[in-house]
Amino acid sequence: MDRNNAIEKKFTCFRVLIIGRANAGKTTILQRVCKTTEVPQVRDKDGKEVDIRVQGSLERGEHDIENEITFRSNHRYVFHDSRGFEAGRIDELKKVESFLAGRAKAQKLADRIHAIWYCIPMTDRARPLTTAEDTFFSRCGTSNVPVIAVFSKMDGLDVVAYGQLRKEGKNKLDAKSMAPERAMKIFDNGNYVQCLLAMKYPPLDHVCLREMDKENANCSGLIECTAAALNDETLEKLLVSTQQTNMGICITYAINR
Repeated sequence: MDRNNAIEKKFTCFRVLIIGRANAGKTTILQRVCKTTEVPQVRDKDGKEVDIRVQGSLERGEHDIENEITFRSNHRYVFHDSRGFEAGRIDELKKVESFLAGRAKAQKLADRIHAIWYCIPMTDRARPLTTAEDTFFSRCGTSNVPVIAVFSKMDGLDVVAYGQLRKEGKNKLDAKSMAPERAMKIFDNGNYVQCLLAMKYPPLDHVCLREMDKENANCSGLIECTAAALNDETLEKLLVSTQQTNMGICITYAINR
């Protein structure tokens, strides 16, 4: 048995820490990644099921970053959620750092954190990057775990884009169809990615997601981006294997390898 096959047998899941303020769309993103609309299961570190009492949303309520979030439809993903981070409080930052440091020392490879998805909703164009983002990307070392900045709810910029196009004389139908492309220009002009890249601990990459509330929403860009950021081929294979129903990603991986 070669080294890669030996390591693959030790991995039972791909483990992700998802970070972001309330209403960043984290629950919906996880559902789309796992191609499901089901309510997630949450278990504590002892394996006991936790009643989150929020009708399937992980955006609110009490939590423990050690809790494991899974979906019956794809048990090879295990998620951890860091909430209550929007204030950028130092105590919350220390919890994240302590969690990552502890997981980095885990003997079992499957117990370590393999990637971090930091969700930034684009619903508040006036201030999409808050104190929380500044605190995390300026102060939080992630123990070599790759971080992907996930700009969620990009369709929130469509309203602004639509208004601009209407002022330029476009009719309602044309303005609506052209709004997504204009929204991306608005995003690019905001220099949000450049701001993150200039910080001490910048993300390795970023992805923009829109309309994740739709059941057929495509978040393959997030998986591809994460796979490319991994510095371990075995981890990369593991991540791709969790997406067996997404033939596009599997084919792209096979060609690139």
